[in-house]
Amino acid sequence: MSFYTINSLTFSYAGTDKLFQNISFDIEANQHIGLVGPNGCGKTTLVKLMLGILRPQGGEIYLEGNNIKDISLSDVGKKVGYVFQNPDKQLFCPTVLEQMRFSFTYGDCGSAEAINDNTDYYLKAFDLMQYKSLSPMKLSRGEKQRLALASVLSRDVRFLILDEPSTGLDILRKKQLENCLMELKQEGKGYMIISHEAKFLDRYVDRLLKLHAEGVEYA
Repeated sequence: MSFYTINSLTFSYAGTDKLFQNISFDIEANQHIGLVGPNGCGKTTLVKLMLGILRPQGGEIYLEGNNIKDISLSDVGKKVGYVFQNPDKQLFCPTVLEQMRFSFTYGDCGSAEAINDNTDYYLKAFDLMQYKSLSPMKLSRGEKQRLALASVLSRDVRFLILDEPSTGLDILRKKQLENCLMELKQEGKGYMIISHEAKFLDRYVDRLLKLHAEGVEYA
């Protein structure tokens, strides 16, 4: 059983031509995939469908064998982490520290000490410790991107989807991101990266999923 099974997926926004029509593919839990395609082809829309944020007009999306329409967004979020292309859409807590801890607010997340250790580890890894009492809205674009990455990576999800994760990162921060991707590989976890940076994808993905007007194909 694949981690994700997309079966004859069809979707369009109201008043527009079909963005996807009868596309099908599988993703395994430990795969490292680059999602590529021209601007406007629907890469971010496809991700929102895979997360259950949007609903298809036709076809089905299965997450670990369960139809995603029958899974709550919070339960999807326990298995799949998503880093938005625009970090402003992902950051909403009063302080950086609270943003990092938000993922651990619900459910069995371990002891307070373990949560603190986890939070501190990722704040240090992304050079954000000095900002933990600040509002995320006071951070620069690059710092916001790092916070969004840190908050998602800190969760023990099985699979990550990252939408243009290197945007706004300088050489040092990009190296930190690359180190995290290598750690995920070593832990046997999978991810899918939307990116226009071919060299970045060449180094950190195993397969490319190409999205275009005619459908989708692996390369």
